[in-house]
Amino acid sequence: MSKSILDPLTLLSSVTLHGLTDSDNEECTITLTREQSFPAKRYSADEEGRAPVGEQHWDAISPPVDRLHADLQITDQLSEGRLGQVFAARLISLKQSTHGQTFPVGYIPLPSQFCIKLAKPEYIRSLAREAWFYEQLAKEDGYPGAVTPVCFGFFACRLPNNVQLRSWSSVKIKPEKPSDVPEGEEPIYDFYDDDEEGWYCYFDDGRRSHLDSPWHLQQWKARTDRSPFVGILITERLGAHMPTKFSTPPKELVRGLPQEVRTEMLTLLEDLNAVGIVHGDIKFNNILNRASESWLSSEVCPRHKRVHPWRVIDFDRSYKYDPANPIDSWCVAKMQNSAVNHMSDS
Repeated sequence: MSKSILDPLTLLSSVTLHGLTDSDNEECTITLTREQSFPAKRYSADEEGRAPVGEQHWDAISPPVDRLHADLQITDQLSEGRLGQVFAARLISLKQSTHGQTFPVGYIPLPSQFCIKLAKPEYIRSLAREAWFYEQLAKEDGYPGAVTPVCFGFFACRLPNNVQLRSWSSVKIKPEKPSDVPEGEEPIYDFYDDDEEGWYCYFDDGRRSHLDSPWHLQQWKARTDRSPFVGILITERLGAHMPTKFSTPPKELVRGLPQEVRTEMLTLLEDLNAVGIVHGDIKFNNILNRASESWLSSEVCPRHKRVHPWRVIDFDRSYKYDPANPIDSWCVAKMQNSAVNHMSDS
């Protein structure tokens, strides 16, 4: 993908979704603006926490201002997971701004279908964290469209008082309320290990990108407006997830995983490891077929010089380390092999 032609992560400043909400039993629209993602702390298995050797790009991307606006029509619900619900959407129009000039179809090459990941209200911080990993991967050549889906960013807004999200009322996987929540405090459903100050294997990046984030736990708790947030992550739509037929039953150790499939999984994880990212939740339904349409990306992995048949999704439980640290690199390689051997669909 040539960033000189199009950088998806800086293309859109806002989006309007059609078909997701109700207002007094009538369908309405909801407009969301691009939001800052949630940087992680640096992970290290080296308990001495030695400083990274290489230059690391840790900051969140500044939300693009005065860029384009997209109107998207929700068409189908594709799935539901712990964090949120996933929908298919098509582009209705692309505009210069929210109420600006509408560009003709094909003015900018875009996929015909998008994937909209809608966070459950309890997991908005998780979606902000996942968005940060897509940003990190997009800073590296040859990742979006070759190893992961192309991502168009994280968008959010506060839910207006007279608007209800139909999808939130149809959630099947209910969030489990945390135990031992002090009286009067808001329960935090998506607590991260790096939320804990002084946790031995997480270290600040030295640039305060984590500490100064609006999604940092203390800033999140200090909000004065408790209106629910609507948050979405927009990517290109991929194909079906990897079939679970390789495991019988699927939640057991994958002893019958074909060697070529196992090799391909490890190859994808090697790509992530090359830039210091551990997925943290490898399972069958987080490995999807590549998109059926090649709308912009060449899809050729620059490290392996070929097209991978699969793409990796769902980075909300991932973590980032310094690949120049030999202790961390060795530990991660060991963990990744174990993760592939224990893949399931859960």
